[in-house]
Amino acid sequence: MKLNTFILFSIILLYTSCSMHKTVLSSEDMVRRDITKNYPSFFDAENARVLGDTKLALKRYQDFVKKNDQNATAYYNLARLQLQTMDLQSAEKNAARALKLSPNNQYFEEFYTQVLIINKKPKQAELQYEALIKKHPFNEDYLFEKAMLQMMVQDYDKAILSISELEKKMGFNEELILQKKNIYIKQNKLDLAIAEIERLKREDYSSPKYDIMIADIYETSKQKSKMEKVYQEIEKNYPNDAMAQVALAQYYLENKNNAKYNQFMQLIMKNKNLDVETKIALIIPSLQKLETDTIQRAEIIKMAASIAEESKGNKEAQSLYADVLYFSRQYDQALIEYQKYLLLDQKKFSVWSQIISIYSERQELDSVINISKNCIQYFPENAIPYFYTGISYLQQKNYDSSLIYLLKGLPLENQNKLLQSQFYSSLGDLYNAQKNYSLSDSSFEKAILLQPAEATTLNNYAYYLSLRKEKLDYAEKLSKKSLELQPNSKSFLDTYGWILFQQGNYKEALIYIQKAIDIDGGQDGTLLEHLGDVYYKLNEKDKANENWRIAKQKGETNPLLLRKIQEGKYYE
Repeated sequence: MKLNTFILFSIILLYTSCSMHKTVLSSEDMVRRDITKNYPSFFDAENARVLGDTKLALKRYQDFVKKNDQNATAYYNLARLQLQTMDLQSAEKNAARALKLSPNNQYFEEFYTQVLIINKKPKQAELQYEALIKKHPFNEDYLFEKAMLQMMVQDYDKAILSISELEKKMGFNEELILQKKNIYIKQNKLDLAIAEIERLKREDYSSPKYDIMIADIYETSKQKSKMEKVYQEIEKNYPNDAMAQVALAQYYLENKNNAKYNQFMQLIMKNKNLDVETKIALIIPSLQKLETDTIQRAEIIKMAASIAEESKGNKEAQSLYADVLYFSRQYDQALIEYQKYLLLDQKKFSVWSQIISIYSERQELDSVINISKNCIQYFPENAIPYFYTGISYLQQKNYDSSLIYLLKGLPLENQNKLLQSQFYSSLGDLYNAQKNYSLSDSSFEKAILLQPAEATTLNNYAYYLSLRKEKLDYAEKLSKKSLELQPNSKSFLDTYGWILFQQGNYKEALIYIQKAIDIDGGQDGTLLEHLGDVYYKLNEKDKANENWRIAKQKGETNPLLLRKIQEGKYYE
């Protein structure tokens, strides 16, 4: 059987760490006999550790060191397992034991130092670093790690000395200078921090990054005039640098200089040295101004247009420009840009959704149906396009097609309760139109169970019940709740008034229907007809006839209205 590399490596570790046995064995038989006889449990423990059975490996190593208390490697491996299981005190104890048994093992020294840091013993860890530095004077990492440890415990003066010592060994080094700068800032020694940055500037004038660092220090320390001077120099010396343009745009934004901010944002959008993802990230914070600031809105649209123009073929740039137009309510142009996006990629649902939303808001029902059906081809498991197709057919009174899409889409939505409720509410409307009142009522009940505070659902269900003169007390409760949610809705006021009318409470009905008419301005023929009906029941027939005639003039087409006017009587 072939002896694998791991076992060979373990043999080497075992024999170099065991202080009891320092004779080099030349006989293969002696090696085999020694391993088999004295150390099989070591390999059992190590194999358990390598295989990831931490619990078993811990037990086997603990058993091993009880019988072999001079084996440094075993203590080291045991300490690593204990650190892994967060038994920090035991890990420190056994790491120290391993190092004591093998004081010149560099790995044991490093591990013990790290355990001390984890156990929050920085002074002891610092002594360990000093020992490592003394033993390994050419290893610069130890000196750097010591400095970081000193920074961690806020022993800043010592950290500066350690970094300076490291600089002597390494020579000019940007990372070390920046670390010194950071320490001086923490000590509030801002002149010394700036002096370190000036050292970097003298080596490299090609980038504005060091000037930006100095400006940041002045800003943090509220030295506004000095900060302004630095930004003026940046603007003068680096007019075409992308980093400078970004910094200047941010500076002018914070100082509410919109003209300068827009100037530099336009430069950023056209800068070919900046990737489109960065440009998008820079413009996103400005998007909140689309709704409120009409002047800034125009600038944001220009910025988004610039990104799209400079990044032709980039889907995200195209999507951003279309979204900016959409949220700016420039729907015609937004549609054009969304359509351009779909030529690049059909797999982004939000683009389809926005197009559907635009057509839906315009009540262009055929377009809603067409785009929703196309969307379903790419997103057959998404309920939203089925919903929009279904309600569009419903508005067109194509009840059979509406039912197909609503029933297909409903099972696809199992998380969004609002959308589920809207499906059931739409089915309630549809079944009511088909005079399938039992299914209509059960659909509305399911919708309300999902969304008890959905005012439109409450109102519609209540209105349908009032028209059928069924469950009027229940309908009154539903309608009243919808009014509590939206007290100034003329439709909800009319529904509540009409339910009171059906209950024979004509005086109260008059109050609510008149409120609805006052909100509408007397332009809704249905409301005016209802008002006439109420006046008739209150035995004010002149007012009844007057409101019926006005209702007809406003376009009300109820077939019974003409009879009411001609005969001066109320008909249901």
